[in-house]
Amino acid sequence: MNNLSVEIVSIEGVIFSGLCSQVVVPSISGDMGIMSQHEAFIVKLREGDISIFDEKNINTQNFKVNSGFAEMTTSDKLTIILN
Repeated sequence: MNNLSVEIVSIEGVIFSGLCSQVVVPSISGDMGIMSQHEAFIVKLREGDISIFDEKNINTQNFKVNSGFAEMTTSDKLTIILN
């Protein structure tokens, strides 16, 4: 399984930068699971939790979000911008 490179940025700066196997984000249309090789997209986020999973698919970190955007620019790079 390929790793997904994730960067979460808030107004204070980068709050997470690293590799993982999967991220779940609270999009306005429902929770969205993202893994490496996902097609490119940009989605608006709603209030909820961002969950980061390691290579054993264990939830290792959670981040609260009020709103923001998630963008998958390449098949292995996810950027999340929080408001």
